Amino acid sequence: MKKVSILLVGIIAILSLAACSGGEGETASGSDVIELTLWNDWTEDRPENTAYKNMVEKFNEQHDDIEVVIEAIPHDQYETKLRTQAAGNQLPDMFRVWPGARLAPLAEGGATLSLDPIKDNWEGVIPEGIMKDYQFDGVQYAIPGNISETSLIFYHKDMVKDAGFEEFPKTYEELKSLITALNEAGTTPISLGNKAIWPLQSVYISTIADRFTGSDFLPNALSGEGSFENEQFINSMKVIEELANMKAFNGDMNTIDEAQARSEFNAGNAAMHFAGSWAIGPVLDTVENPDKIGVAPFPSFAGGDGDPAKIAGVAGGGIALNSDLSEEEQEAAFEFLKFFYSDEMYQQLVEANIIVPADVEMGDDIPQVFQEANKLAQGGLAPVYDATLSPELTDIINNGLQAITLGEKTPEELAKEMQEQVEKEQ
Repeated sequence: MKKVSILLVGIIAILSLAACSGGEGETASGSDVIELTLWNDWTEDRPENTAYKNMVEKFNEQHDDIEVVIEAIPHDQYETKLRTQAAGNQLPDMFRVWPGARLAPLAEGGATLSLDPIKDNWEGVIPEGIMKDYQFDGVQYAIPGNISETSLIFYHKDMVKDAGFEEFPKTYEELKSLITALNEAGTTPISLGNKAIWPLQSVYISTIADRFTGSDFLPNALSGEGSFENEQFINSMKVIEELANMKAFNGDMNTIDEAQARSEFNAGNAAMHFAGSWAIGPVLDTVENPDKIGVAPFPSFAGGDGDPAKIAGVAGGGIALNSDLSEEEQEAAFEFLKFFYSDEMYQQLVEANIIVPADVEMGDDIPQVFQEANKLAQGGLAPVYDATLSPELTDIINNGLQAITLGEKTPEELAKEMQEQVEKEQ
């Protein structure tokens, strides 16, 4: 019995030594398998998380020489842990990242690896305007997996037609004519729930301002190269003032929330509802006949400097690579990313009603509203204001836009307040 015990201890010791010889990003001991650790926040039971995990599982099944090991961290803890590990130069091999200002410190600090060597893999698949969301100083650091659009116009086709419009207005002047016709018919034109004060900013101004100013305006204003007292930016806020004055919205717009406003639209009590891609599912699941619902982009505005093909939105689902990967590990990680961000994954997301950056083929089972919304992203993304502004500036514009609808503030006054705040922050 004693001999057996000694033998077991010896085996355990050998196995322990073997296990200790491996590590993150290193070739697994005793084999030619390259192990890559992937940090993410895919802990919730959501369709996009399921699609991502399915792709990792398939990759591992089809690659005997590479093993991607998932380490999922709850969302509320994820970014704090990522920043801490980055500061200590202890990032994993691959890690989930968000675009824009949240990616910038990692890229600027040299923690992330350039994906420029494989960027051509998505040429003609994902528009450059969307790829830019994961660029810093012109270098690609992640590939977009999904998109959250913030500015869609949902409408009842029959109400728009009854008001004399065979197709949805493409210009602001035409939209105003539709609003006037609906008011004359006793129909609430637009169902708005701005109680939480963000919809007028995130849904409306993000795209309307971009139509007037162009997409360079916002970063320039924040950096001091431009000003929020820019005439075109003021013109964009005058649209909110004009819509309120011509009674485009329901009278209780500042006392009901966005979900209540959507319910009013779904019930047929208003002809239009402006919202983001998050509303596609709740609208299609609730209305009596989804085929009678249309979706349209914001109209163009005469004299605007922006690209009317763009829609405000944010790309997500990016995975960055540790800049310390060895050449062998880099090649393995590149192979994984090309497999992961493929038509197969985008198809899975589409089936889950998730907007994707790629213009993928869709079957007849995919609702027309979703297909149209997905196409709108192909025109490129305009910055979303509350995803770009500081919390203080976001509060100012949110409260200011609501004050404009109440006649308590002018667009010029709000622009002045925003400029004063940004100068404090510089």
